[in-house]
Amino acid sequence: MEDKFSHLLEILEKEVNLFNEFLTLLQRERQYMIDLSLDKLHECHNQKETIVLNLKVLEDARADLISEIHDDNQTTTTTLSMIIDKAPARYKNGMESCQSNLRSLVDSIREINQINGILADRAINYTRNSLSFLNRLISQLPVYHASGRMVHENKTGTLVCKKG
Repeated sequence: MEDKFSHLLEILEKEVNLFNEFLTLLQRERQYMIDLSLDKLHECHNQKETIVLNLKVLEDARADLISEIHDDNQTTTTTLSMIIDKAPARYKNGMESCQSNLRSLVDSIREINQINGILADRAINYTRNSLSFLNRLISQLPVYHASGRMVHENKTGTLVCKKG
């Protein structure tokens, strides 16, 4: 049984490390959005996907271990706190430390994700407004005169290149 607690502690420590890496990537992502560095954003996205996959593998392994440690016949959801209460004394401090770190990391990730979401929304709006402005330069909408006739006004600008 102690092997299971030892293995669970290893998994929790790996999760803490991966969440730390994920948090670092989110902070970089924020800077890349500010700098409008598309290549670095793509690279960051790929790294985040890899971390998420690794976290999923660890989560599945942790869930299997927890179900082995805890009585499967119980209908209540098993929490990490419940497992820590059952853990031998030499594993309790490490598990409590991991639990605390995971809580703080998840809160930080939520906060940075919200900020990044706002930055992404602003970038999208900026792009939409820029495209709208450029489209108006290319083709001016027709205007109805008092006589009821539609007259196309002269273009107000010239498009030099359609590629961006």
